[in-house]
Amino acid sequence: MISLQLILTLFFSISTCVTRGIIPKIKFTDEFETTLNLIKNGFNCTTSKNVPECSPCPPGTYGDGQNRCQPCPAGGFYQDDFGHLNCKNCPAGAFVNDTGGTSIADCELCPEGTDLFRHAGNRACFCKNNYARINRFEGCSLCLERGLNCSEDYKSLQPGFYWNWSFPDANVAEYSTFVFYLENDSLLYNDSNRQYHLKLPKVHQCPQPLSCENKDSFKAGRIQGNCKDGYQGWLCSKCQEGFYSVLNTCLPCPDRKWIFLEMVAILLFGVGLYAFIYWQNRKQEDSYRRQRSLVDKISSQTKIALGFYQVVGELFESFHDVTWIGPLEFVGQVIALLKVNVLRVIIRPRCYSEKLHMNAKVQFIISLSFPIAMFVFLVFLYQFWRLYLKYRVRATIDYRIEKLRKLKEKLFTYAVILLFVTYPPTCDVVFKLYPGACKTFYIYENETTVNITLLRSDFDLECNTLKIYQIFAYIATGIYVIAFPCMLLFLLAKYSQKIATTRLHGNHSDNTDSVPNSTLDERSVLVNGNCDQVIIPVWLKFLSENYKPQFWYWEIIELTRKVTQTVLVTLLGWEDVLTKLLTIGTSVLFLTLHAKLSPMTSQFEQRLQMFSLTAIFINVLVASVPTPHDYTAPISTILILMNMIIVFVIVGKRLVCVICNLF
Repeated sequence: MISLQLILTLFFSISTCVTRGIIPKIKFTDEFETTLNLIKNGFNCTTSKNVPECSPCPPGTYGDGQNRCQPCPAGGFYQDDFGHLNCKNCPAGAFVNDTGGTSIADCELCPEGTDLFRHAGNRACFCKNNYARINRFEGCSLCLERGLNCSEDYKSLQPGFYWNWSFPDANVAEYSTFVFYLENDSLLYNDSNRQYHLKLPKVHQCPQPLSCENKDSFKAGRIQGNCKDGYQGWLCSKCQEGFYSVLNTCLPCPDRKWIFLEMVAILLFGVGLYAFIYWQNRKQEDSYRRQRSLVDKISSQTKIALGFYQVVGELFESFHDVTWIGPLEFVGQVIALLKVNVLRVIIRPRCYSEKLHMNAKVQFIISLSFPIAMFVFLVFLYQFWRLYLKYRVRATIDYRIEKLRKLKEKLFTYAVILLFVTYPPTCDVVFKLYPGACKTFYIYENETTVNITLLRSDFDLECNTLKIYQIFAYIATGIYVIAFPCMLLFLLAKYSQKIATTRLHGNHSDNTDSVPNSTLDERSVLVNGNCDQVIIPVWLKFLSENYKPQFWYWEIIELTRKVTQTVLVTLLGWEDVLTKLLTIGTSVLFLTLHAKLSPMTSQFEQRLQMFSLTAIFINVLVASVPTPHDYTAPISTILILMNMIIVFVIVGKRLVCVICNLF
């Protein structure tokens, strides 16, 4: 409040009429206290010849109490009077475009997209809900794109989405500065940060939503978004150093000694399994049992399990809502291992060095090199044994010929089984390099002229750098993907009549696990009605012994099923509607065929296969229906545990058989 001394001083000073163009000046002969009181009441004071001279802050300004007259900020403010400490507010829904508004007439209607029922603040009114801006004094645009949070006048990322600021026409530093001053409604902005001048990047949904954490991404300092710990790269789809991938989920690398122990355990298990099979073969040598051997049953049930997990593993890599957390991490490792992904799950080369990263190109080279290297090794082994018998073993020619024949059949059996087991994952690797397996991403928001095309299975690879690999993928399709099942079909057709004749004389039983079979020597020797020996190679018996004679070709249908149920997911991605429709249709088709035709001799294996096909159908169906976020974790748990039932059933069946034999 102005003191009495100040009033007397004003009264005796020379009077001057005040207009908008004339700002009076008041000179004092008084002490400092009068000047200070005037400054605190909207005056600006200077000293001329040791005489204080004060004038009220003119219209369009206000006194800041620090002996300065500040212009009323742009936004919802103006001042039409003299000597005030603050500005007046424009009516709701109105703002002044420039600083220093001197009249309510300077308040103009806020632009389109703004809230006209709210005071403008230090901007051209706040944006309406689901609207955002890139200039604080221009209008707001509608913001309904999935993945964007537009609740604070600007665009920020929601969890589960990704945008990339590394391209030249986008600048995250400039946008962060703009957001910082906008979210704080600060008066400290200037012409350089009142507007974002460049382009905003396009927002993309992450394949694994939980990998795109985007913690506090609505804040200026974290506007770029962030990947969850362990993830990095485009769409947060790659694993950081110190992590390895299991079904597209990044898990921490264990200590190297544990990796070594796991490798040793797997190796010992493999050696023990081979020894068991060899023991079973020796046990049944030179006998002609009418019932299936234990090895036949195990191999048949293992084929069912492998076929199931190879399909489910590929589907899980494409589904968005399956999370491998807590104890389910181990389940994911088991499914990935049963998917014949031994290199990435057991050996884990990336845990040794970042340079050993298994990208799509490396996987393609390894997958195509494996059958070539296998055949070269088997030929070398055969030739080595042939020379050994010729020069180091004293035996008759007939003995050497018989030994080489058995060796040849055994090696060929190993080759067929290995190619059969690795066929679906190899096809998957080949298909992943097709041009159709590439995905185009637009770079900037609301623009379709600038884009980048990346490999869907490995977003680190641009498709325009993969031309030579795509050519070899087409070649591999012809000489392996198509030729291998055709070769098996031809050989099965060649031997089908012999197999059917053999089984007719086997008096096999139906509806049980009993099936006509031969010994498990390197060849199967059965006696037909004319007492002639019918030789059925073990590698062919492996493909057909668990099917009824009229369905000798069914294993080729199973190979086709495993490939067709995953090829569309690989080429088009699970988000494609056609992929969902055809994948569901394929699941229903094969489920119906198995239910109607019942091609397997064993009722237990028939039911097991029906369960596996039903489980695949349920997986596909659940993945096709949007799942509320609150139900994602329990549904994931139920699906994963359901998919593990097959392993439990097979192991349980074998344990029951062992216990029954013991007691």
